[in-house]
Amino acid sequence: MMKISYRLVIIIGSLVMLILSVFFFGLLIGEDLFRVLGMLTPAEDGKVFKLLGFLFFFIFFILLWMAGLHTKKELKTIIHETELGEIRISSSAVEALALRAVKKIRGVKEAEVRAITENERLSFQAEIVSSPDLNVPQLIYEIREELREYIHETLGIPVNSVEVTVTKISSEPRARVE
Repeated sequence: MMKISYRLVIIIGSLVMLILSVFFFGLLIGEDLFRVLGMLTPAEDGKVFKLLGFLFFFIFFILLWMAGLHTKKELKTIIHETELGEIRISSSAVEALALRAVKKIRGVKEAEVRAITENERLSFQAEIVSSPDLNVPQLIYEIREELREYIHETLGIPVNSVEVTVTKISSEPRARVE
């Protein structure tokens, strides 16, 4: 996600560029639309305005350049060496596979899964909403084991740890018997 300060710099810089383009277009057709040329005289006051103008546009150039360098989103990739070669897979793809595995487990109503890679080790953090009337420790154990097995079988990448948090236990309305 792009920081708000970078967005602000880009918006202000683009507005300045718009104003400058309108000013120079006015000069091309022979009109000084902003009456700026009256300030840019050879007197001492004119030099101060020229210096301030130069510094203003130079600083905006530097800020826009820095903002442009930092707006590229880095794609997180998991790299794993096997006997068949190197496996490269994005974190979002691994998270989608993990989410699929977790949602297949009976008793999981909703889930969110994050993949974490540190020192070439793959770990997961899962947050789930479970059905009522279930053995929660057993459900968490099933999630951990299923996630480890599924990722290892599907991707060939061993899973270091799985942290499961039950964020809510859903309250299903009971069927009414008449």
